[in-house]
Amino acid sequence: MTSIRLRPLIQHLRRFFQGAVPLIFMILVTTNASDPWPVYGETPAAASAPPRQVWNKLDNGLQFGSLPLPSVLSESEQRAIIITSWNIGWAHDGPQESGLALLSAELLSRAFSSEAASTEVRSGYLRTWWVEKVAPKDVLKHLEMISKRLMEPLKDEALLAEVKLMLLGQQQKIVSKSVQTLSHRIQDRITPLRSGPWGQLQVEKIDLAQINKFIQSKFTAANVHIAIVGPHDPAPTLVFANRTLALATQGVIQQPPVVRAPVFGEIGIKRDTTGLPGAIIRSWRIPKPGSFDSLSLGIFIPRLIQILGKETVHWNPSVDPDLLTIRLPIEPTDAEAKIGILTARARLDAAIAFGLNANMTAADLTLARKSMGATLGISRVHDEESMINPQGAAEALMLRKLHDVDEQKQRNKFGRNPASQMSNLQMKYISQSLSVTGIVVPIKR
Repeated sequence: MTSIRLRPLIQHLRRFFQGAVPLIFMILVTTNASDPWPVYGETPAAASAPPRQVWNKLDNGLQFGSLPLPSVLSESEQRAIIITSWNIGWAHDGPQESGLALLSAELLSRAFSSEAASTEVRSGYLRTWWVEKVAPKDVLKHLEMISKRLMEPLKDEALLAEVKLMLLGQQQKIVSKSVQTLSHRIQDRITPLRSGPWGQLQVEKIDLAQINKFIQSKFTAANVHIAIVGPHDPAPTLVFANRTLALATQGVIQQPPVVRAPVFGEIGIKRDTTGLPGAIIRSWRIPKPGSFDSLSLGIFIPRLIQILGKETVHWNPSVDPDLLTIRLPIEPTDAEAKIGILTARARLDAAIAFGLNANMTAADLTLARKSMGATLGISRVHDEESMINPQGAAEALMLRKLHDVDEQKQRNKFGRNPASQMSNLQMKYISQSLSVTGIVVPIKR
């Protein structure tokens, strides 16, 4: 009789421990991407010590961050992410030097790189990023290459010719497409350059002496942030930073150059006779991450993506955090061109109106935290994702540093008084009078 009475209790305890033990284990071995992580390979006793500092400012002003994260991948598949952020972009190119910053970045990435590294160069209006994937065992070796970018001149004339040819070839492909050309015309209005029109590189006559002079004056420690995130040992990287990276020239913090104010409004209609899809394109200047005004983007942008599609909404917070563009395709048809334009414009206006005015729901908040939370500082990158691919955590860490994001403050304010936040976004940023719009009408062959 006693055993029969105890049987339900025993079964209940068995189910509890089957669920609790894995949960306790996951709590012990996981962390949030923006939290300091104990030194890779530490014992449980050491892991209970106070969290280590993620960011360190070197004596020459260079900001160096190291965030070790565990990986569930095999050793051969693991990659650490190294992001170098340079607060120089297209806006800093001088008159008749359009493309100089981009050319310099591409040259530096090719001239000084470890063999196994995979590098992506992102070039924006005010900032340039190198996003590099490196095996954990090669992290220190690649840091040595980055130090050479900061301290050694470029010497390879053949490499310069090769990179120029690549960039000019890419430009030629863009010029042949009306939608891309229209995008550049819109950028000329909303983010004007002092070097000349967007999309028109002027790199043919730029030589190594000119590039080295540009790099020596602007690619300096005071203008650079470096972050390493993922599986790696942070101790030797911090030693290297203090002994080697700290020797780079400090330089002067570069400020954005003064250019003319944006010119908002419609820029007319262009006809495309190639038979390719046309588009209606609209751009706005939006608040940067870290600001109170940026919180409403967490609702607005995911709503646009849900209605118009991910490939239609363009926002690059890494190098162009204050520029939002919608590029809505217009397919060539036998119908009158005016009908296609009116249909596309109506769809665009309806999506924007819904994004700004629809009542906020719990689903909106959940989607915002999942899709944009790490960028805006309202949530963390999921541990399961970081332990497979730490790039999202690396980008979030860098963005939060660059824009001085106060995570606790942002989380506390997000979703409160949503109607007021969305009204503020519309009044100060997302309005017809603060946008630039252009249309390419496709003509069916």
